[in-house]
Amino acid sequence: MRIKFYLLCSLFFYQAAAIADNPPQRIVSLTPHITEMLFAIGAGNQVVATDQASDYPDSVKQLPRVANYQSLNQESLLTVKPDLVVIWSSTQELMKQQIAALHIPMLVLNSQHLDDLPKELRLLGEKTGHSSQAEQVAQHIETTYQTWRDKNKDLKPIPTFYQLWYPPLTTAGKGSFITEIMTLCGAKNIFAESQLAYPQLSQEAVIVANPEVILATHHGADLKHWNQWPQINAVKHQHLFMLNKDWMHRLSPRIELGIQQMCEVMAQVRDEKKTS
Repeated sequence: MRIKFYLLCSLFFYQAAAIADNPPQRIVSLTPHITEMLFAIGAGNQVVATDQASDYPDSVKQLPRVANYQSLNQESLLTVKPDLVVIWSSTQELMKQQIAALHIPMLVLNSQHLDDLPKELRLLGEKTGHSSQAEQVAQHIETTYQTWRDKNKDLKPIPTFYQLWYPPLTTAGKGSFITEIMTLCGAKNIFAESQLAYPQLSQEAVIVANPEVILATHHGADLKHWNQWPQINAVKHQHLFMLNKDWMHRLSPRIELGIQQMCEVMAQVRDEKKTS
């Protein structure tokens, strides 16, 4: 029995070592933020195909596209002969089932919060043979978070509305990493207690909440409709700001750019309040 146990242990460690020594060389990424993560940790040369929305870095645009947001082209996937597919479980459950049925090795990420990003960067580094670079990127992200937390921890939060989409009017609520970014930057999300991460709501609800700042990311025209309600403090003082949607909505290393942009906007508003 003891000999059998040792043999099983030896086999396990041999397989683990083999995986570590032979990382996947034909990786398919099925979301933009995962694609960005792979390139950030040095695994870009191993990526052979992506989803249609992946567009960063520029070299990604030349790769075959095997999926869109909702569906997977199984024939195209098989054509690129992947030895690993990386997917996001939050929105790609059906794709996960299809890939499993094709018996293709798969790594499922489940990033939902800011602190998930450095963890999953390290995981990708381990699985792709880039642990060292992944660790450097992860540590940089963690330092960025802590820097902004320390800088803004004693500030009085400014009531803020985050317009995720319009129309329909959609915001970020409880449990979203966008709400976490707002907290980092000293913004008080006026719908942070919503039980949905991304609820739809009426314009009247925003008018009643009367935010001092309104942020949006889609395109500039989306903010103009608020000008018909000058009684909202954010409109009265023209605290209406556009942010870069790719920086804000992709939980990739570029999230630090989104954090910086939002924090600079909130700092600008604070400065204006002091002088008004």
